[in-house]
Amino acid sequence: MPFDSDNRRNVGYLLALASGTDFLISIDDDNYCTEEEDIFGQHAVVCGGAAEHTVTASATGFFNICSLLEFDKPAPVYPRGFPYFARHKEENPLLARESVAVHMNAGLWTLDPDIDGITWLVALPHIKSFKGASIVLARDTWSPINTQNTALARDAIPAYYFIKMGYPIAGMPIDRYGDIFSGYFAQACIKHLGGAVRVGTPVAEHRRNSHNYLKDAANELACILLLEELLPWLRELRLSGATFMDAYASLSFEIEAAVERFHGGLWTDPTRGYFHQVAYYMRSWLSACRRILGS
Repeated sequence: MPFDSDNRRNVGYLLALASGTDFLISIDDDNYCTEEEDIFGQHAVVCGGAAEHTVTASATGFFNICSLLEFDKPAPVYPRGFPYFARHKEENPLLARESVAVHMNAGLWTLDPDIDGITWLVALPHIKSFKGASIVLARDTWSPINTQNTALARDAIPAYYFIKMGYPIAGMPIDRYGDIFSGYFAQACIKHLGGAVRVGTPVAEHRRNSHNYLKDAANELACILLLEELLPWLRELRLSGATFMDAYASLSFEIEAAVERFHGGLWTDPTRGYFHQVAYYMRSWLSACRRILGS
């Protein structure tokens, strides 16, 4: 884990696992709990087992969670990590009441949205409020899940390694997407095991730290381009394993095999080498989890 990097979250995750806690909450230093929100009570939905929730399915396969927020100015705003190939399309979300077990809960935010540097450069959106209805993503519907205000069931912690950034891809240093990759990878395991992801409450105040949006955009671009090819593959992937540990190990090997088939664009040997390193670290993470759990 590089010194002074967001990759240090992994230490907290392991400490949470070792503590015997029922669930983990990840919250950023610029996200503030409010008196109106029962932060622990809302996030504890990940421990509730199967229960009835409003489930949404998107026609594009991706649901824009920013549509659950009310902005000062009407404009199409998408969360950081939302694929560009799925933007500005009719999602036509279908809502249904279903009994599902929530394994991951993503709380939203007021004030400043979590969007990529490109969007910050062309728009300055400001959130007035949460519209008031949490939803669960259908099994065939995905969304980027960050680490700003997110909870995870204890059993799912082994599938939540925070991916290491800082590697040069085609000459571009990558950053700010470690949580996005980890969120998508955890979703793949959750969906494989029949669980679900909920988005909405608890809502935090996101008083965003100072950012250089040009620098953010430059550091995010390679990750954005890689996700454009990785996400269609991930949505179609079929994992193996009956536990989160087994599913996550399966995912690591599938990543190694898949990147060898990707060619063109940013898919050079160094890029493939980076993902082989990621897969190796995923399995190293699992070894740490097994040691903590004594299995």
